[in-house]
Amino acid sequence: MQISSESRKVSELFPILGNVHYHVPSYQRGYSWRDEQIGQLFEDIRKEDAGYYAGNILLTGDEDSFSVIDGQQRLTTISLFLLAIGERLAEYSHLESAIGLKLDIRRQLLDSTGEPRVVLLDQDQVIYLDLLGALHGKHHKKWGNRSFIRRYRYIKELFGEDCGSFEKLNEFYQKLMQVDLLRVTVPNLGDAFTVFSSLNSKGLPLTLIDLLKGEFLSAAQKIGELPSQTLAQWNTLAQMLSADGEDVNTGVVTQFLLNNWDAFESSSLSSTTKTKALSQYQRLLPIRYGGGENYLQVLIGRAEVFSRISQLNKTLPKPGNLDEKLASLKKLESTQALPLLMYLLSERDALLLDESDLTEIADNLVAFYVRRNVALTPKSSNIRARLIGVMRSIQRDKKTGCDVVDVVKSALLEMSVSDEQFRVALNQPLYDKSKATARYILIEIERRIGGGPTFDKGHPDNLDQYLVTESGKVTPIWSIEHILPEGDLPKWWVKDIAEGDCEKAAGLQSEYVHMLGNLTLTPYNSELGQKPFYSESDPFGGSKRDLRDKGSGTFVGLRSGLYLNKSIADESRGEHLEEKRTWTVEDIVRRNAVLSDLVIELYRRD
Repeated sequence: MQISSESRKVSELFPILGNVHYHVPSYQRGYSWRDEQIGQLFEDIRKEDAGYYAGNILLTGDEDSFSVIDGQQRLTTISLFLLAIGERLAEYSHLESAIGLKLDIRRQLLDSTGEPRVVLLDQDQVIYLDLLGALHGKHHKKWGNRSFIRRYRYIKELFGEDCGSFEKLNEFYQKLMQVDLLRVTVPNLGDAFTVFSSLNSKGLPLTLIDLLKGEFLSAAQKIGELPSQTLAQWNTLAQMLSADGEDVNTGVVTQFLLNNWDAFESSSLSSTTKTKALSQYQRLLPIRYGGGENYLQVLIGRAEVFSRISQLNKTLPKPGNLDEKLASLKKLESTQALPLLMYLLSERDALLLDESDLTEIADNLVAFYVRRNVALTPKSSNIRARLIGVMRSIQRDKKTGCDVVDVVKSALLEMSVSDEQFRVALNQPLYDKSKATARYILIEIERRIGGGPTFDKGHPDNLDQYLVTESGKVTPIWSIEHILPEGDLPKWWVKDIAEGDCEKAAGLQSEYVHMLGNLTLTPYNSELGQKPFYSESDPFGGSKRDLRDKGSGTFVGLRSGLYLNKSIADESRGEHLEEKRTWTVEDIVRRNAVLSDLVIELYRRD
């Protein structure tokens, strides 16, 4: 097998000259990166030094026409970054340099014949072509709430917030051009899949922890430690940050080291980066070891705290205690709060914080993150900077006890969106913003408001539990069910929501399918699929409403007894679920309002 593996800058992958093209094959999924992934790449490019390594792309083909086997999400996002910059440059048309830059971007995204260099799938490509018209001064169509256009709107918001001048826009562009990707090219599809399955174990650059291990070995010799002792301590640290019985998780260890720096070793309000961290630790270790301190032992103690915060041991916490709140924060993807939490838990004795104080802080963080993940405000990077600022003020002002709690709560209140903003955001497609947050909210409504009526002593609550398949894949027992289903709608759904009009049905589905009012929980997701809401000919085997388990005969569809499903019928108008025969857009809107009231009640601003 002939494999070509070369480091390529974005400026080389999207050249101004030539006719290179990247085609997404038909068997691939569409563009599926969400706001968090897009925002992370944007922040990495903005904050890391020039030449930031952004990952791999796996291609088949030749120098002019490639098929993208792996990396299409990254390539597409980079092309959308370029497009957003090109569109923003219209504001600076009075500047000669802006005119030249826009021309360069046009030639990077379009070949000499005007065809796009990136060729996406189906509907994504239709919208993408329309958006590219902005490079020629054209206005794009109104695409409603389709996922691709929402992602592009989010990208434009990122540039609007952080690149508010031509100088900042150009600075980001220049750093984007210097971003490095490892381009792996193979002759054919069969070879590509072989490489794809082993790419992560062969020929990749050394990670931060690989490089730091050597730095610790060198520095520890200053206090007379044998290399074997240092390696044993390093392995202890690495295993503490990895799941039981699993290989060292380099990603988790790296995150620990970055957060450790921000929490304990920095006085800045900004976060360190993977690029900066190596040189920062290189300067720190000789000082610490030179002063006689075994810094690895210090890190091992902090790693124990980090492991608890990150819930690495996978033990189900008891309801109501600190570990339950920490588990909730992990589900809500609250990594921006890690430095603050590491500091508070590690220094709890010096700060005079007991378990109830820490639980109160964590509970307020949970409410904040639910509201933030729904409204997508404030930005992730702003949250981290603000919470690091809170930590610095606690240190500077020597606050302790309830004063620490008050400072954290006050900062969260200031950052949190209002109830009115929260309600507006709850009337938008929640599942599309964050699957994890949508699932968390549904479980909390079922458990905390409804009391989980389907669970009892003989059938305990397993809403948070997972199954592991023979292949090792981990899947939740309870997954999100879209009542109006995703995918191509069968004729019965087209009839119910659009009186048989396929085009209208597709538009309504795109706008409403991911709203909270259309979501519930089920362990029978695959069985429910795209079944009709009600089936007269086969109610117990062929409908979502009345599906029964073939063995026990119990209802497992929408009549399963979940509290969440009570609002499917409009009981205020005397409607009963067992008699309801259709599920319409009006039902989704009505139920969305009911569930939104419950969510606002659960996560009020204190």
